[in-house]
Amino acid sequence: MIQIRNILIPVDFSENSQKAVEYGLFMARSHGAKVYMMHVISQRVVDAIHELSIKGYKGDFVEIMRNVRQDREKEMRSLVASSMADGLEIEFILKEGKPGTEIIDVAKEIKADLIVIGHQGRSALGDILLGSVAQYVVNHALSPVLVVPYRED
Repeated sequence: MIQIRNILIPVDFSENSQKAVEYGLFMARSHGAKVYMMHVISQRVVDAIHELSIKGYKGDFVEIMRNVRQDREKEMRSLVASSMADGLEIEFILKEGKPGTEIIDVAKEIKADLIVIGHQGRSALGDILLGSVAQYVVNHALSPVLVVPYRED
C-alpha cells in the first residue's frame, strides 16, 4: 500500500504556487502527512545582491541577505492560511542556489513521498512546455511529482 508521509511543496510566490500549496495541504490532510514548504533564493539573485553590495549599493551583503531571507520566510508563511494549516505539521525551508537542484536535494533529504509543484510561468509556448524548474523536478525526482497546471480564472 502506498503511504504518503512527507510532502514537499516548493513555492515561488506566484499565483500558481498558491494553487500548489492548496493541493499539497489537501493531500497532507488526506494522508496525515507532514508538509515541507520550501523556497529557493536563486543563485542569480544572491550574485546580484553581492555585486551591488561590493559596489556600495544598499549596504552590507550579509545584512541584505538576512533581510531577504526574513522576507521570503514571511511570504512562505503567508501562503498558508491558518484555516488551511489547522492540524497539519508544516516545516518551512529556505535555500539558496539553483532551484531545481535544491528542490531535488531537499526531497532526498526529507525522504519526500510526494512533491507538489506549480507549473512555472507562462510564455508563448506555455501550453506545450512545463516551466524549467518544474520540468527539472519531474525529470530528476525519485518520488512522484504532482504538477499543478497554470489556469487563468
